[in-house]
Amino acid sequence: MVETFLGIQIISVSFAFWMLYVAYIHYKKGNLVKREFGFWLVVWLSMVYFALFPRVLDPILAKLFVARAMDLLMIVAFMILGYLGFVNHIGIKSLQNQIESLVRKNTISHAKKKRKKS
Repeated sequence: MVETFLGIQIISVSFAFWMLYVAYIHYKKGNLVKREFGFWLVVWLSMVYFALFPRVLDPILAKLFVARAMDLLMIVAFMILGYLGFVNHIGIKSLQNQIESLVRKNTISHAKKKRKKS
């Protein structure tokens, strides 16, 4: 059985290969450690696999009562984006608290030095 590729499949596969390339560049630059690069490699290769063979998801779709594979992927994508947004928020709050603490310590030490000079 020969299936024709839909436009969305071509776009998805192209995007996944582009992201593999970007991940590889960041790995070579040292922005990603081997474990992180491996994680992203699995993510993007999974995207290629599911884009090329969407019928693999049919048993899961039937059990979850989801009409199309694209619906399931969108649900999962929104869940992941929600998680990443939350983790990003927590990370920014942590950095904000660290900066606040450093500024406070720096200001106090600077004020003590000025007081000693006076």
